[in-house]
Amino acid sequence: MHVVQPLSRQVYTVSADIVFDRVCEGIIIEFSKTYIPCLVVILILGVSLSSLQTAYGLHFDPMSLASSSNDVVIWEVSTGPDSLDPHVNYERIGNWIMYNVYETLYTYPFGINDSEPIQPLLAESSPLVSSDGLEYTIELRQDVSFHDATPFNASCVKWNIERGMKIFAEWGPMWMIAEPLKGGFALENIAYNEGSTSIAYQNAFNDWISSSGAINILDNYTIQFVLEEPYSPFIAALSTSAGSIMSPTYALLHASNPSLATWENYGVDFGEFENHMAEDMCGTGPYKLVDWFLDDYIELGVNSNYWRSSTSPMAGSIINVIIQINQDSNSRKLNLQAGTTDGCDWLKTDAFETWSPLSRNTTNPDLFVSTGDLSFSLLFAGFNMATIRINETDYQSPFSNIHFRKAVYFAFLFDAFVDQELLRFGVRSQGPIPIGMYGHNGTLFEFSRNLTMAVEEWNQAMTDSNFVNVLNALENTIKLNYALSSSGPSLFYTLMEEALITIWASPLANQTGLHQPMDCTQEGLPLPVYVDWLRNQRILVYFTGWTPDFADPDDYLFPIIYHEGFLARRIGYNNSLVNSLFTQQRTVVDKDERTQVLNVLQETIAYDFPYLWLSQETDFRVWRAWLHGDGLVHNPMHEIYFYDLFKDVDLNPSNPDLLRFFLIIGISIELVVISSVIVYRASKPKKESF
Repeated sequence: MHVVQPLSRQVYTVSADIVFDRVCEGIIIEFSKTYIPCLVVILILGVSLSSLQTAYGLHFDPMSLASSSNDVVIWEVSTGPDSLDPHVNYERIGNWIMYNVYETLYTYPFGINDSEPIQPLLAESSPLVSSDGLEYTIELRQDVSFHDATPFNASCVKWNIERGMKIFAEWGPMWMIAEPLKGGFALENIAYNEGSTSIAYQNAFNDWISSSGAINILDNYTIQFVLEEPYSPFIAALSTSAGSIMSPTYALLHASNPSLATWENYGVDFGEFENHMAEDMCGTGPYKLVDWFLDDYIELGVNSNYWRSSTSPMAGSIINVIIQINQDSNSRKLNLQAGTTDGCDWLKTDAFETWSPLSRNTTNPDLFVSTGDLSFSLLFAGFNMATIRINETDYQSPFSNIHFRKAVYFAFLFDAFVDQELLRFGVRSQGPIPIGMYGHNGTLFEFSRNLTMAVEEWNQAMTDSNFVNVLNALENTIKLNYALSSSGPSLFYTLMEEALITIWASPLANQTGLHQPMDCTQEGLPLPVYVDWLRNQRILVYFTGWTPDFADPDDYLFPIIYHEGFLARRIGYNNSLVNSLFTQQRTVVDKDERTQVLNVLQETIAYDFPYLWLSQETDFRVWRAWLHGDGLVHNPMHEIYFYDLFKDVDLNPSNPDLLRFFLIIGISIELVVISSVIVYRASKPKKESF
C-alpha cells in the first residue's frame, strides 16, 4: 500500500482576493506551459491504443491474460452453486466443484466413460459384503490428509455421514445414504414430516446415534456400514456428493456457535444448512477453495500435497481454476471464441453456430466440440391410468386400456422427436434404464411406427364399453395439458396430437358408440394449476424427464415404475408384477443374478406400455482446442476433472495474439517516455539571455 503524504506548505496572511487572483494566474500559466503538451501526448496515446485495440480486437481483461496462461483454466457457467456444503447442495455446478475439491470412498473410473462406481478413492479396496448383504466393511487409505493437514481416518467418515444426517436438509441429497442405513429410513421420515429442527427429530437422531449401530469404526482405518435390508446400489449412493468427506477439524473450527464446536455436536445445529461450510471447503481432493464471490466467480487452487498420482502425465499442471458466472449465453460464446475463457456452458439450441451436423465436426478450428456420447438424461411421457372424476362421476382414464396405449405407441413419430426437439443430440430411449448404465437391456422398447397396427389396437380398445363411456364423458376430446412457459410447449404435444388424429382419420378406425368424432387439443395451464392437476391425477399425458442421482437402475426404477414412486403416482401406475420384481432386484447383491431379474422386469414394463420412451440425450460441450487431458473424457455421472487437464497455449513470440499484446505494450511504453520528455522540457525554466 502506498501512503500519500501531504505537501509541506507556508501560511500567508494576505487577502482572499489576492490569493484568488494569484492562484488563477498561476494555474493558467502552468497549465499553458506544462499540461497542454502533456494532454496532447495523452490524447495521442489514447488514440493509438484505441486504434490498436480496434484493429486487433484485443481487450485488456484480467481474464484474457489468465486464459493465455498454461496453468490457469477459466470456465464460464450460467449459474453458481446453491451451497458448497456436500451434505446440503443438490445441483450440478456445486457437485462439479465438489468433485474437484472433496472425495468419496468410491468413484467412477478416471479417464474413461464408465458409470459404475467401482474405483476405490478414499477406500483402499472394494468393500467386503456379508453373505446376507447387510454389512459393508471398507478398508481406508492411510496416506491421506485434508487441506488443513489433519489426517483422514475412519472416524472422519463416520462423523461426516452423521453430520449430514443431523442437518438433513429436506431438499438435499442425504436421503440417498440415509434410506438404506439401519434406522435411516425411519429417521428420514421424521425429518420430512416433522422437520429436522423439531424436537421429535432431535430425539430420534440422538437415539439413532446411540443405539442404531448403523456406522461402526472397527479400527482407525476400517469402517463398517450396517443396512436395514440388502440394498445393491449402496456403494453407488456412497459415491454421490452426499458421501463427500470434509475435514472435521476445519468444520469444528468454524462452527456457528462455540457450544457446537465439539466432535459430538458436529459444528452445526439441527437443520442448519446455512452454516460456514456452505461457503467454505476443506477436503482431500486435488484442489482447494481460494475465493467465492457470490454470483461472480469461484476460484480453486491446486493442492500441491495431493495424495494421489494420476495416469495423466500432465496431472496437476492447472494451478488455478476460475468458474466464472455469466448468465448471458451470447456473452459466454463470444468470450470463448475470443479466447478469454477456456470453456463455457454452450446451449444446444446454439450448437450449429460452431458445429456442423453434416460433417459432425466443429466449424471453428479454435474450438473443440465434444458430442455423441450418451448422457443419462431421459425424456418420456406417462399415460395416466388413474381414476379420474368427470362431472361428479368416477371413470378409469382411457389410457388404463392397454390397447389404447399401444395404439399411440405404434402411431408416434419417435425419430421426429429426436431430430427436431433434441436437434439430433440424442437417440431414441429404450426403457427406464439408460443405455450405457449397468442393467440396461437393449433388445426391448424398439417398436416402430406401424399405422395398421395402431388402428387395430384402437379398434380392440373400442370393444371395451367402459373405454367408450369415458371417451364420451370427455366429450370425445383428448386434452394435452402442459405448463405455460416463455419457451412454449414441447414438440412432443404436437407429435402426440398428430399420432391420435392419424389413428382416428383412418377409414378403418372404429368409432361406433361415440357421441361425436374424436378430437385432440392442446391446452396450456399456469404452473400452479398444472402442478395441482398433476397431484390430483388430472393430466392425461404427463411429459417429463429424469436425470440420475446415482448411477444405478434403482435410481430410475423407483420413481418411474414402482407404484410408490414420485412419477408413477402421478399417472396411477401400479403393476403388481413390476412392483414385485422391482423389490427383488434392489435386494440382490450378486451382479449376475440381479441382471437376470432386471431383464425380466424391463420385459414386463416393455409390454405393459406405461410410458412413451422418447429420448436419451447426448452430451454437447465446447472448449478451446488448446485444452487436453483425461479430465475432459465424457462421463455421464460427473463434469470435467481439472486435475487431469493441461493446456498448450502457444506462448512463443510467433503467437499473433501475444505479438499484438507486446506490440501494444511496447508502443505504450514508448509513448509514455516521449510524454515524460515533453513534460520535462515544457516545465524546465528557460535561461534568460543578456
